[in-house]
Amino acid sequence: MKNDSPKFSKMINRLFSVNTSNNLATDQQLNNEDDYTTLINELKLNHKHLTHAQQIAKTGSWEYIIEEDALYCSDYFYSIFGLDSKEHISMDKPFELIHPEDYEHSKKILENAYKGVNYATEFRIYHGKTGELCYIKVQAEVIFKNKKPYKLVGMIQDNTKEKQLEHELRDTNESFDHIFNNLSSGIWMKELDSSNITYLSKGTEEIFELPLEEIYQNPTIWESVIHPDDREAVFNLQQELLAGNAIKHRYRIITHNGKIKWVFDQTIPWFNKETDINRLFGIIVDVTSEMEMQEELNFYASHDHLTRLPNKRSLYNHMNRLIEEKQPFTVFYLDLDRFTLINNSLGYEVGDSVLKIIAERLKELLPTTGYVARLVSNDFVIIDTTATKDQSQNLATRILNEIDKEVRVLDYQLNVTTSIGISFFPEDGGSELTLLESAHTALYQAKKSGKNTYQVYAVTESISAYKQYTLEQDLRKAISNDEFEVYYHPQVNGLNGLIESAEALIRWNHKEWGLVSPAEFIPFAEENHLMNEIGDWVIRNVIKQLAIWKDKGYILRPISINISPTRFLKPGLVTFVKKLLETHKISAHYLEFEITESTILKNEPKIIKTLDEIRELGITIAIDDFGTGYATLQYLLNISADTLKIDRMFIQNITNQNKNDAAIVTSILYLAKALNMKVIAEGVEEVEQLQLLIQKECFNIQGYLFSKPVPNATFEKLINKGFFPIPKSEKTKKPEVERRKYYRLELPGSLKAELSIVEINNKRINVGSAKILIENISLGGLKIMSGLKLPVQSNMKVIYNFTLMDQSFEIEGSLVWKYEVRQDIFYYGVAFNNFPETDKDHLARLINQITVTLKNNQDIPSTNFVTENPITYLLNNN
Repeated sequence: MKNDSPKFSKMINRLFSVNTSNNLATDQQLNNEDDYTTLINELKLNHKHLTHAQQIAKTGSWEYIIEEDALYCSDYFYSIFGLDSKEHISMDKPFELIHPEDYEHSKKILENAYKGVNYATEFRIYHGKTGELCYIKVQAEVIFKNKKPYKLVGMIQDNTKEKQLEHELRDTNESFDHIFNNLSSGIWMKELDSSNITYLSKGTEEIFELPLEEIYQNPTIWESVIHPDDREAVFNLQQELLAGNAIKHRYRIITHNGKIKWVFDQTIPWFNKETDINRLFGIIVDVTSEMEMQEELNFYASHDHLTRLPNKRSLYNHMNRLIEEKQPFTVFYLDLDRFTLINNSLGYEVGDSVLKIIAERLKELLPTTGYVARLVSNDFVIIDTTATKDQSQNLATRILNEIDKEVRVLDYQLNVTTSIGISFFPEDGGSELTLLESAHTALYQAKKSGKNTYQVYAVTESISAYKQYTLEQDLRKAISNDEFEVYYHPQVNGLNGLIESAEALIRWNHKEWGLVSPAEFIPFAEENHLMNEIGDWVIRNVIKQLAIWKDKGYILRPISINISPTRFLKPGLVTFVKKLLETHKISAHYLEFEITESTILKNEPKIIKTLDEIRELGITIAIDDFGTGYATLQYLLNISADTLKIDRMFIQNITNQNKNDAAIVTSILYLAKALNMKVIAEGVEEVEQLQLLIQKECFNIQGYLFSKPVPNATFEKLINKGFFPIPKSEKTKKPEVERRKYYRLELPGSLKAELSIVEINNKRINVGSAKILIENISLGGLKIMSGLKLPVQSNMKVIYNFTLMDQSFEIEGSLVWKYEVRQDIFYYGVAFNNFPETDKDHLARLINQITVTLKNNQDIPSTNFVTENPITYLLNNN
């Protein structure tokens, strides 16, 4: 077999021409043709194996005869450089492909080899066919002949993939180093046995505030900076590492300059091939700011943000702890008097400053056993565990005197007072809520007594105080639960009875007390800064209702809405109203905003500007309760109001012999006519009042004579009808028919009695009693008159106490109907519950005896009737 490849022939020639003098085989010895053929085949096979081996190893061989400039290369040599294997090349050919930056260096190494220096080097080439950058590794040995460099024999290897991996690894390590060293966290690694630190990121230096070199040199410095209080816990937890468990913990360190830091430390054990722990790897993070934030959040979860006093939550926990320990204590419930005037007149910044000053005074005043918390708004609660009842009253006096001292805020000198209610554990309640209710009931009495005083709780206190307390507690929830309802009070033309407009009045459907009027809850809304939310709710619902009436085809009447003074100081009122009108497609002329005289005194320029913007929308302005405030004629000119509403206090007495009220009404009407203003008389309840107002040409009437405020469904019927009949004479309005199966005794006068509420929604309460008057009585129930606003058909247990002919009765009963006699005075029908037969028989005998006595025109003995006007009596006793 023969091979005609020139490259193979050259290789055979080289094999037989090099070192022939030392070769034992000669041409004479190869005289057998078969032996020659066998040798050629073996060489071809070896050549094939060599080629495959070089391809696998990505290695080529070469030989260079220096004097002949002849380069003999293996097939893979050509493949590495991208050269044609059929072409005979010189040493210059591969050098043409060497990277310019590596050329000179490679050339110099080759020149040294010509002088007999072996070499191993690396360089880059551009592949002859693909142009791809390749990394080449070369090693060559100089062969001498006659003591002179004769040729170079070498190996060449394509090292591109290894270099690429090396570069990628280096880039990756550099990326990790960049990331680690730019993290605020500290990344570290150390040997477990020697404790030598093998790696530290730059963040470690920032955390410990020490140079990395110093930490590297002193590995134990890590343990030395741990806060003494945390050291034992840290070291104990680190024992988990020896068991192969990762750990996480937070602890404090103290830097060399004394700064205390919180760090989060996570450490992971590192296992070798033999599954032994030989290294520790970890991350440490400065979490000082997070811990401080957490501490602050924990603080404000139990403390008031403004005054930094304990809050309601802390107060309840403190009281519960004392109750569980059966430790007697005194509760002082403080409410700063007329505090809303400061906020409304001088702004919340001044108000907040006052609260902080008061809080500091209370803390300084209290004994070491005292505890003070801010409950809500301007309410504070003090708990004292050592004072007797007499000492508690002395402490209350000291509190009053301390708060009464002048308060200086900015340029203002303010006089602040407080009212205090006092209750005692365990006498006045067994829970924190009951004790606070008792103290608040006493507080209400202190307010009624003229403020700047204190009252001790007594079970005989007014039911009204308890009602006021529960209303105040439930008011904020009422807004979110949408418990409010709009009532409409018609404004009527007194000449023809036509309904010309109406006033929107908010009512509260309370789950326990039924329908609650604004007079009862608005003061609390003002003190708790809820008036803006309530006012916006009314505006939103009135405009929405106007749109509903419009869609139903009703003739729309203007609706007036009372606006709180503080709403004019809050930005966005005009935008809020304008957007609602546009959304519901209602003309602004169907709205009128009512303001009180005192409103314009709060912040005259700002309020007048807002009023002007409201009037530009087309909304009219009315001044409510005119004559009761301090407005001047100049204010009337400044705000350009469209309507004056005469307060009901002047209307009530205009028909009496005293002509002062009539003269005031006449003056207001004359003034309004001169200013081209509309006048509405409020509180008209009698025909004589109507007739006198018409005589004075006041035709716009609002009052119970025509209608009380009515719910939406009733008002729809009224506006659909469009008018009221003009009353010709005063009629006595009677309550609903009482259908009782028992004989009803009409008493010759109003009998003094009391009612007590002992249970609401199956919850026992103790809030004392209230004065009532009994009008008639039967074995089935009573008709009573009261100044309390109570719900009918509610889950409320009421006890009635009265005395007939020196015989006392205590009977449980339920309210079954209600009729409003006049504002704040009501008739109620009472049905007896669980009336024992023995007591019923006893009452029946008395009713028969009284009936006989009355038929004989005799006075009823030993029975306490009122001698004054019943309404006056109730107003003075509730």
